[in-house]
Amino acid sequence: MRPYYLVFCALAAGVLLTSAGPAAAQDGQDGVEDLDLENAPVITIYGRTFEESEPDGHAPVGVMGDHVHKEREIMLSYRYKRMKMDGNRDGTTDLSTDEVLDSWMVAPLRMDMEMHMFGAMIGVTDDFTVAPMIPYIRKEMDHINRAGVAFTTKSKGIGDVRLTGLYRFFKREKHNIILNAGISFPTGSIDEKSATPTDRNGVNDLPYPMQLGSGTYDFLPGLTYRGYAGDYSWGAQATATIRSGDNSHDYRLGNRLQVSAWGGRRLTDWASASLRVAWESWGDIRGRDPNLNTAMVQSASTTLQGGQRADAILGLNFIVPRGPLMGNRLALEGGLPVYQRLEGPQLKTDHFFTVSWQKTF
Repeated sequence: MRPYYLVFCALAAGVLLTSAGPAAAQDGQDGVEDLDLENAPVITIYGRTFEESEPDGHAPVGVMGDHVHKEREIMLSYRYKRMKMDGNRDGTTDLSTDEVLDSWMVAPLRMDMEMHMFGAMIGVTDDFTVAPMIPYIRKEMDHINRAGVAFTTKSKGIGDVRLTGLYRFFKREKHNIILNAGISFPTGSIDEKSATPTDRNGVNDLPYPMQLGSGTYDFLPGLTYRGYAGDYSWGAQATATIRSGDNSHDYRLGNRLQVSAWGGRRLTDWASASLRVAWESWGDIRGRDPNLNTAMVQSASTTLQGGQRADAILGLNFIVPRGPLMGNRLALEGGLPVYQRLEGPQLKTDHFFTVSWQKTF
């Protein structure tokens, strides 16, 4: 894990620990009085009633659609996610830049992706919640060509807006299961352009990974399980992205499948920790954007887009116990890939992290 990421986590935890002040060191009864539990909003999750003052009331921040809210309850959220990709891989073998340039005129070197996700969860009934999400995305990819000229392409803007319904159909004292069903709307651009050494005016489309959306209406089914015992909690989730037809550029992105499992432990009344493992598989592109030159760079090829990846992810959840931000939830997660098999050459994932704020009203 990168040193600056560790410093970031330490600072975030330190700020929250400091915000707890003396109350965290006093007797537990004092902490309960400060939190005013009797008036705290309630979330009912897998048969256990979670007050908003409990840090493990939600799954790790990288898991979405893990709980339902009570009727008329509203949760607002903001997530910031950053992912860095660095170096090329084919299958499970790393490739040098020279090896990539033996077959292509241009070699991608690295890519940064940032996403700001604005979301809400609205309790329609005690067992049914709807969740709209609006992403703002920024991407940068560094390249080098055979002449040794380095350049960077960029794109930014609104991504594909999502609307998901969550229905809890199984509820027991220590377990529940939620059905996730959503749709992704093609609000993200698939016409992003940027200047390159061979396209000084930036009139040609950027390759597929640099676009902001899919260009299609996509279906988002999923299933989420959660359970608990004492200070421990656990869960698992499987979700998919299923494309529907070709977009206006005559292609469709590959379908995606994501599976995640986690375990967590409450550390205090205001902090919990989690360990999560995640696996993801995605397919190649069908069709082809006629505006792309597939002989120029690997990222313009429709047959070099699929792959599988497994990640190990650490997380922390906090509830601010006192002061003007009392009741606000803060969470962070950071992960590294432990396995990547890419239909490459493709850029490989180096690391990623997510920071989140949530508040229930």
